[in-house]
Amino acid sequence: MRKVFLLFVSIAIVGFTSCSKEDILGKDAKVKVKVTKFGIPQNGETVYMFDSLKKEFFRPFFAKDESVTENGVATFYIGAEKFGNKKQKAFYFAIFKGGYYYKVATNIEKSETKTVEINY
Repeated sequence: MRKVFLLFVSIAIVGFTSCSKEDILGKDAKVKVKVTKFGIPQNGETVYMFDSLKKEFFRPFFAKDESVTENGVATFYIGAEKFGNKKQKAFYFAIFKGGYYYKVATNIEKSETKTVEINY
């Protein structure tokens, strides 16, 4: 009886530790958004991330994520679950200034690291 119990516990431990979320979904994608004004990096700018360009939803309120620039760069970590069953997906990054917005679009693959720039 004790052997059966130890066997069951061993199988359970191996089962719980062998597959992590990262193994199943892949690593997070990483996007660095460089924000410049006339080529000069801008600190303290809030950059918003969107997964759609629908005009009525392209406002900070509907953003999927936001990050503030440090040394002119805002960093976003995009979880593999946001890709669904697709290998790559388009994401849009924008800053909003005085009633206008400045944006950049990029296609990114799961686990990829990419740098894009918004210049205004």
